[in-house]
Amino acid sequence: MLTNCGNFSGKQMVRGLFALFALCVCSLTFSFDAHAQLALDKIVLDFLPDSPNRQDVVVRNTWDETVYVDIEPAEILNPGEKTESRAPIRDPRDAGLLISPIRLAINPGGSRRIRIVNIRDSFETERIFRVRVRPVIGDVEAEVTGIKVLVGYDMLVMVRPNPMAPQLEHEITGKTLKLRNSGNTNIMVGVANQCRAAEDCEEITIGRLYAGNEIVTELPLANIPVEFTARIGDEFRSFRLE
Repeated sequence: MLTNCGNFSGKQMVRGLFALFALCVCSLTFSFDAHAQLALDKIVLDFLPDSPNRQDVVVRNTWDETVYVDIEPAEILNPGEKTESRAPIRDPRDAGLLISPIRLAINPGGSRRIRIVNIRDSFETERIFRVRVRPVIGDVEAEVTGIKVLVGYDMLVMVRPNPMAPQLEHEITGKTLKLRNSGNTNIMVGVANQCRAAEDCEEITIGRLYAGNEIVTELPLANIPVEFTARIGDEFRSFRLE
């Protein structure tokens, strides 16, 4: 039986993710690299109840050539599940999320802002979006063949329900841990620990649990409590599971 780990709520969250989109245009014989580099000031946006309905992301071009950027928003259906899928946003009014602009031209060393607006007052259920920021540059003009590597980002945008009611349940059987988010909003667990002593611990990577998600993981140790700090918004709560 899953044991209730408690309910909690929060107001704001910023967590780093990683760049994930790369395109290569390649040809044979001698070649050189041309890297189109973008830098974003944040890649996780959290819209919480009673918080501002818009957030800006600064996109900076650190390369020595003008970079053209496409912004491609999508809603994530069944996040965290095996059936997770990406649904491109065609009409912001239906999705409740407005992105402006959807194309940018950024001069060398320059920067531009992307505005992301939650255009609905509230959702009954949590909505999860991804916003792909994808650079595009022209052909390499040189007498040698060339390679262009375009590195972009996939921003995570979370629109929380109102009210938020996260609830974490757990069950430990031998060396197996089962965690389930039975609430209505995601919980960031990150890394848990099992400690034989104060400085003798084993780490267990867990990550983010969206509403309805359940994970089952093998523990490195038996009969040792599992400890972690979960986060939602700017609130943290420590857990000790036995």
